[in-house]
Formats: sequence, C-alpha cells, structure tokens
Amino acid sequence: MATRRRSSGVMRWSASSASSPRSICTQLTVPLKTLLDRDKGERPWRIRDELGQTMHENFGVFRREEQMLEQKDIVAGLRERFQRVVVEDKGNVFNSDLTQALELGFLLELADCMIESGLARKESRGAHARPYDFPSRDDENYMRHTIVRWIADRPVLDWKPVRVTKWQPQERKY
Repeated sequence: MATRRRSSGVMRWSASSASSPRSICTQLTVPLKTLLDRDKGERPWRIRDELGQTMHENFGVFRREEQMLEQKDIVAGLRERFQRVVVEDKGNVFNSDLTQALELGFLLELADCMIESGLARKESRGAHARPYDFPSRDDENYMRHTIVRWIADRPVLDWKPVRVTKWQPQERKY
C-alpha cells in the first residue's frame, strides 16, 4: 500500500510543475510524451518476449562467456528497437500499454546491468555458474558485492567488500 501511495505521489508531483523543479519535471515527462506522441512503431510486447526468451537461452544460471557476449549484442539491438516502440493507448488513466512500454525500458537497462556484471565475475558462485570456463569460486578476487550504477546510458560496475559476520563463507557441495 505504501508503494502505491508513493508512486501515485510521484505521478502527481511530476505532473505539477508548480511544486517541482522544472528540470526534474521535464526529465520525467519528456519520455512519457515521446512514447505517447509516436503513432508508428513496434509493440513493446514483441521486444519483451524476445528479451525473455533470449535471456533464458543465453543468460540462465549456467553461463558461457560467448553466450553472454551474444546476449549483450541482442540486448543492444532490442534497445535500438525500443527507441521506436509505439503505445497505442493514448489515455492518461490506468494506461497499462504505457506502463508496459516504460517497464520494458527498465528491463532492457536491467539486462545490460546483469550482462556486464556476469561478464566481469570470472568465477562460479551461487546463481552465477560458469562451469565451462570458471568452475570454482574465487574468494580472493570476488568475495565482494557487485554494485552497478547507470551512468551516461550504460552500466558502470563497482565493488564493495563482503562483511563476514557470524557465518563463514564456504563452498556449496551437493
């Protein structure tokens, strides 16, 4: 419930330029206007379905570097296609078509972040397994959290050390 209140508050805040700085209001409304003004293009669900299918094939739990690199190229192509996505419902109330298009943009950014992180982590750990090129954990180099920031339209990686408290890390043995 709190999330719904916050998000609806953001929508009211972004729509009211009198109560918000002009640059932030513009930053929020330009992408919406661009999507709603476009009358020709590809439907977002096609891109979303292709993203889901290819991420499943190329970027599952068991990963190969060549598949991750292939997925990076696929996502770049999907992001290019997203620039021409069309929203058919032009309404401003309960517009699930617009919501789907906005969410797709975020999913494409998330996919880029996952791919960059996966390529950078040269080990197998938890849900990131590279059994063909890096089958073991590498605590010396990768006992750290991956931090991803979106800067200048691309993911930028940073790292933060893991703070070991009560439980000592150990390799999973099934």
